[in-house]
Amino acid sequence: MKRLATLSAAAILASPSLALAVEHNASYQGIAQIYFVFIAAVLIYGVYDSFGKTAMYVATPIILGWCYWMLPPA
Repeated sequence: MKRLATLSAAAILASPSLALAVEHNASYQGIAQIYFVFIAAVLIYGVYDSFGKTAMYVATPIILGWCYWMLPPA
């Protein structure tokens, strides 16, 4: 089973169709969304770890709004 998972992952990652899936006029918004999701998750967990659950409920919309407005234009 482990060998099958490794082979299927290698086939998917080595596929040339992944390189052709993005149009020629693609922007950086897609990769920026991935980065900002990770940044937001770390910041929200940091607020939860430092200040508790109530502060996390207050800070989460602020952090998510900041991450959304920091995205590059489409």
